[in-house]
Amino acid sequence: MRIIIITGKGGVGKTSISAATALKASKNGLKTLVMSTDQAHSLGDSLDCLLGPEPGLVAENLYAQEVDVRKELQKNWHNIQSFICNSIQASGIKSVMAEELSVFPGLEELFSILILKELYQENAYDLVIMDCAPTASTIRQLSFPEVCNWYLNKIFPIQRTLVKVARPFVDKIYEVDLPDEGVFDNVKNLMLTLTGMKDILANSEITSIRIVTNLEKMVIKEAQRSYTYMNMYGYNIDGIFVNKIFPEIIEDRYFSRWKQLHKNYLDHIHSAFEPLPIFKANLFEEEIVGLKLLDKFGNHIFGEKNPADVFFKTKPIEVTSNNDSYILNWCIPYINKEEIDLHIKGDELILKTSRYTRNMILPNVLMGKEIKQAKFEDDKLKIVFESS
Repeated sequence: MRIIIITGKGGVGKTSISAATALKASKNGLKTLVMSTDQAHSLGDSLDCLLGPEPGLVAENLYAQEVDVRKELQKNWHNIQSFICNSIQASGIKSVMAEELSVFPGLEELFSILILKELYQENAYDLVIMDCAPTASTIRQLSFPEVCNWYLNKIFPIQRTLVKVARPFVDKIYEVDLPDEGVFDNVKNLMLTLTGMKDILANSEITSIRIVTNLEKMVIKEAQRSYTYMNMYGYNIDGIFVNKIFPEIIEDRYFSRWKQLHKNYLDHIHSAFEPLPIFKANLFEEEIVGLKLLDKFGNHIFGEKNPADVFFKTKPIEVTSNNDSYILNWCIPYINKEEIDLHIKGDELILKTSRYTRNMILPNVLMGKEIKQAKFEDDKLKIVFESS
């Protein structure tokens, strides 16, 4: 089963691109599921149909669903939800509000990963496309398997033991409910379900991340941050999708400045993301809603390309540590090694040659550190950072 995860800043058009990608893949004969993991679902609006928490048939070979976190809690993790609700109600909050507050931020991302694993094990579809919440939620979503594995091995056994020891004293003195064995079993089962998911998500033959951006400075910056962190987690980004570009047909003088800005930002995107494939989508003259327009939009983006293909496979950015130093390995092929100008400006690492400029948002671990050395090995630029 092939997996494509589509992410980007809110409002860039992730849902339209997710739906158009899914429709085009289904028309190529692939049994395709597109699922929304954003709490503010808009996938049904894009497809112009009513969707539920289970996959529903939208067109031939095309299924869609909007993940319902409450349904997933009740179905599989009712002990956890009951404990949270009871604890909140004990503090004086009404039951309806307590149930609402029991759905913590991040649960949508967590349960969508669990659903994805189940689908993968069943090999239920040829292709699953995840229409994700904005960037930060996607990064949290993709880090869940790694974090949960660490928690299960390092923290969970200690917490379980401490609660057993403390329960008699807490019950008598503070009248506060502590989680019982049913809650701990639910938590453990949840964590164990995620086991092996990192291997699936980090396998470039199976999973691709696609980043959607618009031609706006803040949006491009967020796309760059997402690109850096996805690489650091070991996930394969196989394409950048630039959406809502003003087409050449617009000749109104009012838009002349915007068209020049779009040109400048497109140049910046190429310098920031090459050699990744960059897919461009013009701003349509009407809202892209319904299968007819999504079909047109998908053909506009991909042309004759198969949207389920893996468009790019490599790990352009990797950070390692060596004693008190950090080494940034940056894959930059086809440049003249003798004419590099390398410097840091704010949160960006900027590389200039006589022919072009490359930009990269620095990860937090390298912020505030100085470049001590830089050298090429094969097509990788190895940059040594040390504390100032």
